[in-house]
Amino acid sequence: MSQYIVIKSAIIWLFRMIMTGYELRLWRKGMGWDQERAAEELGKCLRTYKAYEKSPSIDRVVELAIRSLTLASLLPALSEKNNAEICQVLISLTDS
Repeated sequence: MSQYIVIKSAIIWLFRMIMTGYELRLWRKGMGWDQERAAEELGKCLRTYKAYEKSPSIDRVVELAIRSLTLASLLPALSEKNNAEICQVLISLTDS
């Protein structure tokens, strides 16, 4: 998968409104983290994090923290792009 597609997918995901526990699990696996690491990054105990992954919806504060962690992981990849490439990614997001 090209870096462009990964960046586009991550940005589209960042702007979704509701996150489920299943999507949280997919996010964690996409980050390459185990549950302990995800709980630590979110400042939650492991038991609470596991409950989040089983939940039909995630608290907005947790969802925003997840979006921040995702964006922080994307910044190095975006910094390698020139302005035209970044604009191209953003324009393609508005087309979908």
